[in-house]
Amino acid sequence: MKNIVFLFAGFRQSHAFDKVFSSSSAFARCLVWACGIKDSPDIFIAAVPETEGFVKDAVKACGLKNVSVVSKPSWTTLSLVQAMASSCAAKNAGCAVYSAADRPFLDSALTQEVMDCHSKYLAEYTFADGYPKGFAPEVIDAGTLAILSSLAQDRFKEAGDAPVSSECLWNLIKGDINSFEIECVVAPKDWRLLRLDFSCCSRINLEACKNLYKAALDERIPFKAESLSDFAEKRPDILKTVPAFYNIQISAEDASVADYAPAFLKCTGGMENMGLEKFRALLSQIAEFSETAVVGLSARGEPLKVNSLCDYIESVLSFPGLSVLVETDGTLVTETLADKILVALKNAPARAVKKSAVTWIVMLDAFSEEKYSSMRHGGNFAAAVNAVQILGRRFPSCVYPQFTRVNENEDELEKFYRFWHEKDSPSGGKLIVKKYDSCCAVLPDRKPADLSPLERCPCWHLRRDMIVLCDGSVPLCQECIGEEPAGNVFEEGVQSVWNKIELSSDGTSVSKKDKCGKCDEYYTFNF
Repeated sequence: MKNIVFLFAGFRQSHAFDKVFSSSSAFARCLVWACGIKDSPDIFIAAVPETEGFVKDAVKACGLKNVSVVSKPSWTTLSLVQAMASSCAAKNAGCAVYSAADRPFLDSALTQEVMDCHSKYLAEYTFADGYPKGFAPEVIDAGTLAILSSLAQDRFKEAGDAPVSSECLWNLIKGDINSFEIECVVAPKDWRLLRLDFSCCSRINLEACKNLYKAALDERIPFKAESLSDFAEKRPDILKTVPAFYNIQISAEDASVADYAPAFLKCTGGMENMGLEKFRALLSQIAEFSETAVVGLSARGEPLKVNSLCDYIESVLSFPGLSVLVETDGTLVTETLADKILVALKNAPARAVKKSAVTWIVMLDAFSEEKYSSMRHGGNFAAAVNAVQILGRRFPSCVYPQFTRVNENEDELEKFYRFWHEKDSPSGGKLIVKKYDSCCAVLPDRKPADLSPLERCPCWHLRRDMIVLCDGSVPLCQECIGEEPAGNVFEEGVQSVWNKIELSSDGTSVSKKDKCGKCDEYYTFNF
């Protein structure tokens, strides 16, 4: 029985149509891949009004006749499944070969292997596992699509109503995973730890795709999933492209001090806060360079110490590609402040990313007031817990009480987890258990357990994070306390400073290898 190919081009934020691959685009390369799939003569493409014109122009340029464009104002997982089900029925197809349409490296041989596996084992859903994202499609049976369409309207309505994402089909299927025959083609090596995504859905991934394409051509690497994956993990210019997380010190003051925390980084200019105008100028650079990113306001300081936190948050939200993270001890949170920020959120433009627009972390570090008093000097336990309640009512599912795990509070970890993990807790079940950071052995080792991996992976912070202090100076990373900064964003610009933070082929800093060797923060991931 024949199949159909279904490509999703219903994205709002993508570089799918940028002609950056030898004058071709990721979308055009997807079309070439789709045309080569065995027993799959018909191609369906999901689009939105913003992409429909680009889709039709690319199809026309390729001279394709067997392509149907399905356009909707927006797409959910339910509407995607329904469209695939009806497309299969219209062509009497046995299954759909599905992929996002912004993947320039879809591998025809791996695709055939996935399809053969699907057919051989009479599967209902088949995928490739262990490879970076972007090399293989998902194959789903036509009858299964009809079943999922029904489930997405009833039992799994929440998953069905969710926007289309790279894992939306899996999120729907796993709700009743034992009811489906699922198969996977396993990669010869597990590259998932690197979190590489070779799609053009964001600037960070686009740059990785461009760098991989150019380097593979230069080095004559075969455009096969295994070869490209093995090649990519050794390339600093692919592992590190643009920052995904900017942690900005808008205030160098603190409201309370954690017993385990290092001394605060002091700005070289002796500033106590970053002025709003300078902050806004910095945001403009960030939005231009990274396009999409999370902006933290809590680098080595209490953000609520500034005169108007709401103005800073409102400034971040004025850029659709940016979202904001506020990490606070909670003692200065008030109903009035939370209401003002909620109004700013409601008045802000829609986000171009799927992350929450405003996320809160409240540092508690204890379950009881007695333990809290010994852990946080100058804090107020009742005020901190109340902050979670105030914020949780206004920002549901976006507030995380945090417990930094050290020897001294290990006895309260289970109680903390059990209380805050409950869905009816003030945080709605959200919480963070954070590992202790000894700052490359500068501080005493107080961690109750060693969670570091057996094999070192490239440092996430060097790859994806940038810290900016009040005066604009940028430490090489969060561990470089009081050391010479990599540069100053107000004097040199974000991109120039970022390019100075060099990543070596083994995933450590080019200039601080000795320090990296003492660090155990490299495997912790922010955004």
